[in-house]
Amino acid sequence: MVAERAGPGETRRDPPSHHSPTQRAVPPAAAAGYCRRLSLAVTFVAYALGALTGLVVHRGGPRLRRGWPVYLRIQLVATAALLGLFSAWRLTAPRQIVAPIVIAGVGGVLLGASYLVRGRHSAGLSQLEGWAAFPNSTFWVLPIGGALVGPSASLIAALTNAVYAVPNAVCIHLMRRDAPFPQRHSTSWLDQSMLVAVAVGLLLHLSGPAPAASHWVLVVAGPILAFVGAALYTGSVFHPHNTSVTRTAAESHRWLFLTLIRVVYLGAIAVATGSVAVAVVAVLSAFGPPAFNPPQQAVLYGYRSGLVMIAVRRGWLFLPVGLVLALLIR
Repeated sequence: MVAERAGPGETRRDPPSHHSPTQRAVPPAAAAGYCRRLSLAVTFVAYALGALTGLVVHRGGPRLRRGWPVYLRIQLVATAALLGLFSAWRLTAPRQIVAPIVIAGVGGVLLGASYLVRGRHSAGLSQLEGWAAFPNSTFWVLPIGGALVGPSASLIAALTNAVYAVPNAVCIHLMRRDAPFPQRHSTSWLDQSMLVAVAVGLLLHLSGPAPAASHWVLVVAGPILAFVGAALYTGSVFHPHNTSVTRTAAESHRWLFLTLIRVVYLGAIAVATGSVAVAVVAVLSAFGPPAFNPPQQAVLYGYRSGLVMIAVRRGWLFLPVGLVLALLIR
């Protein structure tokens, strides 16, 4: 076909397109934005379904409640396999781990501060209460950060979870050692599965790069973790072991103190960084819902902590702040 040439004084016209408006390509930015909105909607639906499942379990009777520690340990292993192994395996450059190490540093600070103000509490109980002020990295920051920003935030959040494996390993060791419910040695590797998974992931990384399809593990993990986390969290909060715990003013003050440390530490990172993904992860970590693990660990190990139960109620007040700030930053 010969293209038409415009004569003197005429305006050149492009040849008519044979594509209908519905066949035109969607701009990549618009497609990515649609995918993020869809992911955010799916994640919130997963939270709702998970919470409803937890409430059903709460009404499931004593037999189901007795099996609760088994379900909690299954979740520990599954989460470790999803996050610890694949996030370590997918490392491509040392600089990728710098921001996650800085963000995860808040974990060690909180556990140390909780130990210093523990009073007459055991070391294990102080570590549980320090964890109650942790960011909800696995079940909130990872799925929401990925839905708002995309794979870059998912990777940072997943690597941050992997780095948390180090302070968490110390915390879990002390909680198991001082647990009111004696723990069998055979369950130790299950409780420390995140550290084991990270070590395996690093070994796989040394042996060769992760397959390209492993990218989808972190993408799909968001809604799955939202559902599972919400279900086990809700079931643990309403478990009779936790609902019978009394709360004191001193425990409320300790929770406020530890939470303020978290907000200041992570807020400073959000202000100082030049990366949108890092800023969003830091803000969601500073202002987010309470950590899902402490009420589960209280049931698993037998601790009775009013601070944990204060955190699971008042911690939700920060969620709207973090979500609004993350939307403004992105």
